[in-house]
Amino acid sequence: MAAVARGQRRRGRAPGAASAAAAEDDGEEQHLNPFLSDAAPSSSRVQFRNVASRGRWVEEAGAAEVLDNKGKLWLTTGIARGGKLYYNVEEIGFLAERGALVLLDDKDETVGMEEIYGKIARGSYGCSWDAFQAYRHLKLLGYIVGRYDVPWTMKQIRSGDVTNSPDSTDGSSQSFGKANGACNDITKLLKGMRIDGMYPTFKVHLPNSKFKKSSPGVPSFLVCLLR
Repeated sequence: MAAVARGQRRRGRAPGAASAAAAEDDGEEQHLNPFLSDAAPSSSRVQFRNVASRGRWVEEAGAAEVLDNKGKLWLTTGIARGGKLYYNVEEIGFLAERGALVLLDDKDETVGMEEIYGKIARGSYGCSWDAFQAYRHLKLLGYIVGRYDVPWTMKQIRSGDVTNSPDSTDGSSQSFGKANGACNDITKLLKGMRIDGMYPTFKVHLPNSKFKKSSPGVPSFLVCLLR
């Protein structure tokens, strides 16, 4: 009888209670594997609480230095350099769209979405508009996405857990790599197969609540964009 009563209490719980508890446990991002979960498609989307971090745009880096980081977004977003956390322009666009990030300029004035979209569309900060759309789509599905061949942390560089690419692994500078195709072994392989104009853009990991930037493991797959 006691077991039946407990089951009735669980079934009687409000529909939103379980999902709210899960979001509380998992932090800012609720990662569900779309290949393994039988839940409705909407439940696999990224969910944010009503909080926002702040970041200041650094023109020389083409990225935003995070000033105050609320919640656990940093676990799967941004790259660490010199003890600081930075968001690339595609991450800025995605987070700002969802009210999870307030971007400031060098005068501490808020940068609006129109200007953020402009930074992405110009393609001058390592990410094109097409690459941003691919990034946004994957993030909405709950995947963990980073720029290809760009280490999440300096620890990856020291451990040799990245491809030796001078454009992306220079931890002594603020070069955070590009999401629009650097010259690398995969690009050479594709050219050898007579596939021109295609290049790796993002590394993608399956949803994983235990993901660590310092030891992310091998990506589940890469995203390549065709020019």
